[in-house]
Amino acid sequence: MKFLKENEGKNFFCYNNRKKSKEYIEESILTNLNKEVVIVYLNGRDIESEYNKEFISEALYGLKHYTKFPHLMKIRNGQLIDKSINNPFFGILNMNKPKAELLGEINHFFQ
Repeated sequence: MKFLKENEGKNFFCYNNRKKSKEYIEESILTNLNKEVVIVYLNGRDIESEYNKEFISEALYGLKHYTKFPHLMKIRNGQLIDKSINNPFFGILNMNKPKAELLGEINHFFQ
């Protein structure tokens, strides 16, 4: 697919408008991500991203764990690879744990 070839090596952090998580993500996670990570925000069914919305939409709706946000995606060797970080994220959010472990998991996925 053309989009995959054109965006080889790109990393995407996807999150949605769930009130409790949105605020924490915007204040504590996004500010700690590498500047190269593309942010994809789902405001209901509307995708807010600087990237091709049609591709992002297809990619998101094709995910195995589509409802499990936040979600990570990366393009490597012409393939879209994805991972939900829902469980570790809400473990940190609900139990007030430090975010360092989650940020480490995010960075490791994007390597």
